[in-house]
Amino acid sequence: MEDYSPVVFSGAKNQLQKYFDVKRLKASTLPELEQQIASVVGNLLRTDLNKLLHILYRIDVDEHQVKIALTSASEEEVAFRIARLIIKRELQKVQTRFIIKQR
Repeated sequence: MEDYSPVVFSGAKNQLQKYFDVKRLKASTLPELEQQIASVVGNLLRTDLNKLLHILYRIDVDEHQVKIALTSASEEEVAFRIARLIIKRELQKVQTRFIIKQR
């Protein structure tokens, strides 16, 4: 993933906290955020797939990419691939909002 400004990263992290209903994501880098989101996604894969699918829909993650991610060999790899898709999409949305506000 490319580098994002601290404002965009923070905004995306805040939105992800709301989507996943977690108190505080402590990540300060993209790999840390990926690890934390992958953990939450892995838990939802095991316990509440409908909630995960609802979150993916709300975030507007590409359905085709999710289907590809679900074909991974292990549950852990599935969680990481989906986490990357989620983070990438949320960063795109926050960055777009930030650019529009600047105009």
